[in-house]
Amino acid sequence: MELVTLVDNVVYGEGLVGEHGSSFLIKSKGVKILFDTGQTQAILSNANYLAEELHDVDFVVLSHGHYDHCGGLEAFLSVNHTAKIFLKPKAFGEKISMQDNVQHFVGFKLKKPIETYPNEFVFVEGDMEIAEGIHLIGDIHTYTHDLVDTSRFFVRDTMNLVQDPFSDELFMVITEGQRRFIFTGCSHKGILNILKTAYEKNGHQRLNYVFGGMHFSGALLRHLDQYLMQFKRFGIEGLYVNHCTGIDGYFRLKLKFPQKVYYAFTGFHVEL
Repeated sequence: MELVTLVDNVVYGEGLVGEHGSSFLIKSKGVKILFDTGQTQAILSNANYLAEELHDVDFVVLSHGHYDHCGGLEAFLSVNHTAKIFLKPKAFGEKISMQDNVQHFVGFKLKKPIETYPNEFVFVEGDMEIAEGIHLIGDIHTYTHDLVDTSRFFVRDTMNLVQDPFSDELFMVITEGQRRFIFTGCSHKGILNILKTAYEKNGHQRLNYVFGGMHFSGALLRHLDQYLMQFKRFGIEGLYVNHCTGIDGYFRLKLKFPQKVYYAFTGFHVEL
């Protein structure tokens, strides 16, 4: 498995563009997958700088319908006309963030109806195998409310705003031999729920590597330390965090698991 971070909040050096968002380019099992697209056309300039081709990506997987994960889709569709786009139906819903009693639209919109794009859009209901050993998990179980805080996120239900249940969220599991790779966008439904769901659905086999954002902020960050030992139960060999995990969250993890935690900044590359 080979991974390149095309977009993250953090960037080092010249030539690459950082932005609040996330996008991974993954090469595994003979296919190329773009997991999330960041928020702008930064994926195009960063891919070009890193000499990574996007026109031959096979699959795009959108973890949830926020602009910082799906906003770059329009740019991607301008250079790739064959990739299948996987997302849950409610990813297109009207998503709102409430800050200081001010509403901010945090969803995403395409310029044209999806039927007018040459790419096939595939709506994920529940769990789906998109290629041999590559599964999208849309049925995320709620085992705990630990490390979950969706208090500022809302969706519009007819005329009213209601708490966002994040029914548009999914994550991806790639299995290579006896190794499992977990990819998550923001873990709004809770990173412990995502890991436990993956663990249960994979017959209690260890989750070797985990990539993505874990949304450690605010009250969650203040109480993070008491939950960190729960990560040990999954047998994780490497945590490659970024984006909404936050720098503070990354350091908390790094202090607890110094040999296992890495920050997947813009331009980060790893082969496992």
